[in-house]
Amino acid sequence: MRRSTRERRPFTRYNLDEYVTLTDEREPQSYEEAMADSHKAEWVKAMQEEIKSLHENHTYDLVELPKGRKALKNKWMCRLTNEENNPRPTYKAHLVVKGFNQKKGVDFEEIFSPVVKMSSIQVVLSLVVSLDLEIEQLDIKIAFLHGDLQEEIYMEQPEGFEIVGK
Repeated sequence: MRRSTRERRPFTRYNLDEYVTLTDEREPQSYEEAMADSHKAEWVKAMQEEIKSLHENHTYDLVELPKGRKALKNKWMCRLTNEENNPRPTYKAHLVVKGFNQKKGVDFEEIFSPVVKMSSIQVVLSLVVSLDLEIEQLDIKIAFLHGDLQEEIYMEQPEGFEIVGK
């Protein structure tokens, strides 16, 4: 293999303390970690709220897996959020499907996942500063439920919320 002989230097444009920290590692990375966490009761309550929301919106039905179909796995994503007027953190849990196991033409026809580039965020923030505007954050719960799927997607039951015999 041919490799570059160029000397590699670390990126030094910004100081390390100028970067945004996305997590402080207080959040469990899996269901098992959430159940072993000292705040287990709060994580269970957050997961129960997510399951309740999914049921209320008729997001899924428990069915027998048809022959020749593969059930996708899922994962609990746990997040702590801090609100300005509330000194206590809010515990949030979201059930996400591991869609990377899907096959085009079988589980989906086309897929669109909106992603924001860091440069777009920087442009918006620079406009806010230069025009002396205010910016607010909005957390939309269960926004993904408003999309309609034409395909049948099969997913395993969420860990910790399995109903035996279904």
